[in-house]
Amino acid sequence: MRQSILRCFALAVMLAPFGVSAHGQQSSHGDRNKLTRVELDEGGSTIVTAREAVRLLRPQWLTPPRGRIASSDMVGSGGGGQTVILYIDDIRQPDLESLALVPGSKIFEMRYLDQNRAVMLRGPGHEAGVIEITTTDKRK
Repeated sequence: MRQSILRCFALAVMLAPFGVSAHGQQSSHGDRNKLTRVELDEGGSTIVTAREAVRLLRPQWLTPPRGRIASSDMVGSGGGGQTVILYIDDIRQPDLESLALVPGSKIFEMRYLDQNRAVMLRGPGHEAGVIEITTTDKRK
């Protein structure tokens, strides 16, 4: 019995860096730029909206790295937006307050795009980064 517990623990430790649980489910615990339904469910009942999900599980998404925006301004590649931009089901939102409008139960996945990926995928004006939310409504 003790050996099987040790084997399970060793397996979990070995698989953790690859984002796979001991049960074979994909997990986002190793990916700081992604939140999946599995991780949101593990967050418990305190995650009522996307706002709580970000504040509790990925607070770094709300504050872009220092110095990155200023360098974008100097190069002149996009106006140097000062806040992270939010997209819900590929629709740009007016501000981050819209995080409070997305029920936690409707979130399929959330992703953060850093400055480089945001500008590459979404274009100029996204220098502070992007939070993308895919809801279960879009996945249907």
